[in-house]
Amino acid sequence: MIKIQPIVRDIIMGEMEAYFALGNGYMNMSSYAYRILPLVEARAKKTVTITSIVVSLSRLRKEFKKEKPMIEEVAIKNITTKLPLTEIIYENTKKFIRELESLHKNISVSQDDFFTTTIGTTEIDVICSSNLSAKVLKHFKMKPKTVNRDLAAIAISFDPKVFSVPNTFFSLLSITARARINIEELVSTPTELIFIVAEKYFGHTVALFSELHRKVNT
Repeated sequence: MIKIQPIVRDIIMGEMEAYFALGNGYMNMSSYAYRILPLVEARAKKTVTITSIVVSLSRLRKEFKKEKPMIEEVAIKNITTKLPLTEIIYENTKKFIRELESLHKNISVSQDDFFTTTIGTTEIDVICSSNLSAKVLKHFKMKPKTVNRDLAAIAISFDPKVFSVPNTFFSLLSITARARINIEELVSTPTELIFIVAEKYFGHTVALFSELHRKVNT
């Protein structure tokens, strides 16, 4: 016989908002039970009562409260910013790779500038300080697939051991996700996670991470 609770658990684990609502005790379990009833019955291949789903949710809530939180407050050491930035995306070709090798010889990048290159399987993404973008475009002498301007970088730095903690990225991304801030790109080093956002989200993003920095350092 197929049990209801494992099915309800699988559904909950696939819906992060429901998972957090249940674990933090603010889910309306009856309302949620009605919503997932058709899905539970389809997976169980039998008629299921609302009461049985609510009982399963109640048991799961107790189980989740005993678990280590999926989202934890990350100990931020510092926040630095760079703007304005420009993102230039090219198709990954042999010709482009050859010209990429000479890029840094032809373009002088200072410590105050931002410059990163990501080589993907089909695309190459260059994100740089906007004062360098004209030089990048001139160097490659080929039409880019996309040029995105008016971007900003917010770099979150922390101790290297933080990267070994599960869900570190998820915990930080959940902050911007709840604020409905679109992340254009993510860049990381062993001690930094850099969020690339549109300039219109810059102030809000900095404020959110500054508040986290204040909380974990007081």
